[in-house]
Amino acid sequence: MAIAPSGNPSKTCKKGLILAAKLIRQPDQLVLIGAPTSAGTAGAGVERGPEALRAAEIVEKLRQVGYQVTDGGDLPASPFQPDPENPRARNLRNVLAMLDGLRVRVEQSSRSHALPVVLGGDATIVLALVAGLRRQAASLGLIHVGRYADLRTPTRTEDGLVEPMTGSHLVGQGAPELIRFWKDPPLVREPDLVLFGLGETDEIDRDRLEQLAIRRVPLTRIRQMGPKDAAEMALERLRASSRDFVIHLSLDAFSAEEMPGCPRGAAGGLSLDEAREAMNCFAALESFAGLSVSGYDPGLDPEGQGAVGIVDLVVAALAVRHTALLQPAVTEEPETSSEEAGKPGAEAEPAGVEKAARAEEEKPKGSEEAGGPEKAEESAKNEETGPQAEDDVDSRAVEVVQAEADLTGPGETLPGAAGGSGSTVASTEASPDEPKAQNA
Repeated sequence: MAIAPSGNPSKTCKKGLILAAKLIRQPDQLVLIGAPTSAGTAGAGVERGPEALRAAEIVEKLRQVGYQVTDGGDLPASPFQPDPENPRARNLRNVLAMLDGLRVRVEQSSRSHALPVVLGGDATIVLALVAGLRRQAASLGLIHVGRYADLRTPTRTEDGLVEPMTGSHLVGQGAPELIRFWKDPPLVREPDLVLFGLGETDEIDRDRLEQLAIRRVPLTRIRQMGPKDAAEMALERLRASSRDFVIHLSLDAFSAEEMPGCPRGAAGGLSLDEAREAMNCFAALESFAGLSVSGYDPGLDPEGQGAVGIVDLVVAALAVRHTALLQPAVTEEPETSSEEAGKPGAEAEPAGVEKAARAEEEKPKGSEEAGGPEKAEESAKNEETGPQAEDDVDSRAVEVVQAEADLTGPGETLPGAAGGSGSTVASTEASPDEPKAQNA
């Protein structure tokens, strides 16, 4: 049964149409997996991230908020190597070795119905998170919280580093070895990838974004709308109330001053408060299916400020999820009038048609005429019960169709629509955050 978000309404997402998620998860079960790799980056360092985040007591803090945490330990480390023999895609063999092992671990956690949380490491780890969950889910959405689009390819690269190609590999482009990493590419459909917190892009990423139907919520838009509203917009674009999605959190999303320890960090970026508000909104949905964290190098953060910041951010978001799933929002019952509330046994009385039927049986003979306007009004209410329910269903169906039309990009197809394998939704006005074109 799907569960609506709960918590402070000013800090969590608004309620929408909630449908059952495809992946089954125990709300208090969590598996922590370390992926100590820097094979896709420009140098060693981030492979020490999992150890540093554990030292910042992420396991203990997750248990304090109610999770039963299984610490799966770390996979064998895969540090950066120069690899001059492969200038277009460096360390590809080492990247693949890490992803193969990590995918198996994620798949195992999914089979046990626990939430997988992967600690990196570089950003390539998100490929294994999605692949491991796709074994049991036909499709997944992905919210990438980060500053960079990571849309390089072996044919469009300055340095051959694989981490800046992560976005391309997710949508089925880039190095053939990583495209084939998933048996049925792409891992994520272009419209099912949201770049949240995107900063200024360079020429290569701008060109690639023009060619792809990837959705984006830039940092400038987050500042204009506010983090919660921007997060809700991202979820709506993914139709996340009715489908599973994962979050990848890269430390390059943050200001380097507030979150030290990221080799790709720079001035500007999200503040911790902005990120916390958005992450809490994402995590409140039952369809949130997994999390990966990348980009922390403890060697650049001697005081450990960044490790504490990222642990507190992750724990806060997962605490919201724990509360939302174990203490779901209660459906409001119709209000009872003060007169009915004062009657003995009022709480035990049946409602609707059954209540009217019992009243009819208990009423003395000849009292039909004495009912007057009150009896007519009660009868009218009972007669409206069925049609009103049908109207509600029809209106919700219209809302779902309208939501799909609103959330689909120009010329985008929705799989499973009536009339064939997909139906095209036309758009008369393009959003400034949406791509101008989509690959066939």
